[in-house]
Amino acid sequence: MTAPEAAPEEFRVAAPAEIAAYLQQLQREGATVLLNGPPGQSLASRITALDAASNVLGLEIGADPDGISQSLVASAEITAVAYIGAIKLQFELEGAVLVSGEQGAVLRTGLPERLYRFQRRHAFRVQPAGSVYPRVVLPGPVDQPGRALRVLDISIGGLALALPADVSPLPDGRTSEGLVLELDRMTALRIALLPHHTSPIAGDPHGMRQLGCAFVDLDAAASRSLQVYVDQTQKRRRLLKLDA
Repeated sequence: MTAPEAAPEEFRVAAPAEIAAYLQQLQREGATVLLNGPPGQSLASRITALDAASNVLGLEIGADPDGISQSLVASAEITAVAYIGAIKLQFELEGAVLVSGEQGAVLRTGLPERLYRFQRRHAFRVQPAGSVYPRVVLPGPVDQPGRALRVLDISIGGLALALPADVSPLPDGRTSEGLVLELDRMTALRIALLPHHTSPIAGDPHGMRQLGCAFVDLDAAASRSLQVYVDQTQKRRRLLKLDA
């Protein structure tokens, strides 16, 4: 699951009207809301019902063959994570219950009393200089290499991938596991990604798109390797500017 981010008080939103406004925007945009519970349990959802006056928040539960939604409710500890562009929103769901209806199961709860707003661009992003690396390799058949997607920019919190116009290899709103991030010929990291927004690449004649993704459960060793890469790339670009 997506590890909940540290939540210092300066990022806290406590005004009910402001909280409702953020949730309404998530609902309007049909944004994915990732529901996180005990380790290894997460489920993608979307806001389908929102009534601030009645203090009602409803989140749809789609296909759930493993019964994760019931485990989340039983744990009574559900952290919701969603994105509005480069902004990450994080809040707790209290007293959530599952309700069955004609459109399927819905997780019903009250509006959160507090919400945390993180500006993801605070994580410094670098644009790689190479045309081949870094890249993300998708899982493939045992006897064949997986497809590789070029990394457009990268930070310790996530990355942006170049997508061909007619290809969407990573399902929107769902964590994709079993991926390999190749930073260079010698450094390959096992990663999981949560796609959260797609946008066209300005001026690209082939209709390429940019897919923004957040890292999910990046381990300590991978985080260190990624930080070293970002730092070295940043220093290299500064030296190139000085030599120009």
